[in-house]
Amino acid sequence: MTPQQRTAFITALVLGLAYIALIPQQPWPLSWLLKPLPMLIYAALMWHAFGGATGRWLALGYVAAATGDFFLDYGERDGLFMQALLAFLVNQIALIVAFARPGAGRPMPWLRALPALLYCVLLAAWLVPRSGHLMLPVAVYLGSLLAMAVMACRVEARIGPVWLGAMLFLLADSLIGVNKFATPFPHAVLVIVCCYFTGQSLIAWGLLRVARPARS
Repeated sequence: MTPQQRTAFITALVLGLAYIALIPQQPWPLSWLLKPLPMLIYAALMWHAFGGATGRWLALGYVAAATGDFFLDYGERDGLFMQALLAFLVNQIALIVAFARPGAGRPMPWLRALPALLYCVLLAAWLVPRSGHLMLPVAVYLGSLLAMAVMACRVEARIGPVWLGAMLFLLADSLIGVNKFATPFPHAVLVIVCCYFTGQSLIAWGLLRVARPARS
């Protein structure tokens, strides 16, 4: 990671932690502006670190994540839920395509992907029937989450931050569905945002670590 990349990455971390620290004070003015900023910084980092198609797909993924963050916060999580779901679906698809490139040529480590596979199968069987008229969108989104997590398993030669970040991202987005459709739980927003931001940050950090060999 270059000094410029490190500075930008730390800036994104500080902004994300500031948003998390202010969650108990919500609603407060301009929270919808603060929340997307870390993902936009990660988008710029991916664009410059990878270049080419991989950089564009990763940048698109993080811009879509920033858009989903905006919709969730500005709509107070439920008001613009479908718009957020669509934005995060674009995020997942972009990451699936991008993850296929650094890991090209490596066999799929199915044992590494097993936790995500088991979790999504059990979650889908429990959550999808409880999603009411959104059963199909929720099922499609869970499928895209699973595909993203599985593709992340092949990015690194061994278990690392990309894998761990993808697992946390999978957990965070699935908990949104659990909290909305099945079992609301205390401090849901704080738990979900902590898992989500940590996951996205780990993915960005891990990708920056593999950016140079992937580019060459």
